[in-house]
Amino acid sequence: MVDLKTIAEIIKTKERFVVSAHMHADGDAAASQLGIARVLHQIGKEAIVVNDEETPLQFKFLPGVETILQEVPADYKPDTVIIIDTPIRRIINCGDIRKRFLDGKPAEESGEIGGTPWTDIETIFLDHHERSEHCGEHIYVDSKASASATIVGRLMHELDVEPDADIGTAIICGIMSDTGRFSFANTTSESLKLVAEVVDAGANVNNVATELFYRNEFASVWMTGQALSTLKLSESGKVCTMILKEEAVNDQGQPVEPEDLPTYPVTIRGVEIGLFLRPASDGGVRVSLRSAGNADVNRFASLFDGGGHKKAAGCRMPPGHIEDARDTLVAAAEKYLAENPDG
Repeated sequence: MVDLKTIAEIIKTKERFVVSAHMHADGDAAASQLGIARVLHQIGKEAIVVNDEETPLQFKFLPGVETILQEVPADYKPDTVIIIDTPIRRIINCGDIRKRFLDGKPAEESGEIGGTPWTDIETIFLDHHERSEHCGEHIYVDSKASASATIVGRLMHELDVEPDADIGTAIICGIMSDTGRFSFANTTSESLKLVAEVVDAGANVNNVATELFYRNEFASVWMTGQALSTLKLSESGKVCTMILKEEAVNDQGQPVEPEDLPTYPVTIRGVEIGLFLRPASDGGVRVSLRSAGNADVNRFASLFDGGGHKKAAGCRMPPGHIEDARDTLVAAAEKYLAENPDG
């Protein structure tokens, strides 16, 4: 582990960067990768953001989103990779980077990224999840940070970059998303001060909130209704589940994922763990977990090779019937709560 001052000094010695975050992007992942690229541009560096997946529609308002590439160009010769907000290697949203760290091969046997051999690449890993699979030589993780966007703000300060409206929009989006509109327990005075700073620099909280939460497509609202109709309480009333049996898409065929949907199960009085299940592209089941009270869903998710934060986490279940996955998870959650009354 290194501190951000060291990360900043390393960045100053480099010239060309590839930046990526996690797959199935949420507001923090989508915004943080663009925010850090903008910070790098402000100090005269070249930086590209590369994602295998299309950016979800609700994040298309983010400045710079139109520059995101789906692969590293063969003639681009990076010297540094930055992985941000990605606690699990298999969900790195850039195939070249994901393959490098999933294979477990030494750099000498890993080929190239763009026009640069991996032997000539240094990797910076930035994250705020409590359980992270670290990648690369330079690792900075702070689980007390409200969001990875908070880390972007810290790095902005370390590099003496003055915030502008574009950086500010990214920072607000990331923090607003990961703190539940500044309402979750991970909301800190540091993040609120950072939001105030970028508002003074020209960013607009209302504009970001409007794009994230109040410009839903019909498919998004329809999906919410379908999911809510499947709400089911466990026998104890402490576990609540909600499922989507088919992935919802908009008119352009893009997956739709409203930011607030996974939180609905834990809004019910008495529920301690909420589970939202929906199909994964490989036939498995994606699971979003939320906590109310003392339940630590990061620890619970680790039982299924997932992770995240104490109050919000995720995991995947193997291919099979989604109702079977629900039954398995409910039984495990009930057992977990009985054995861990303090979280």
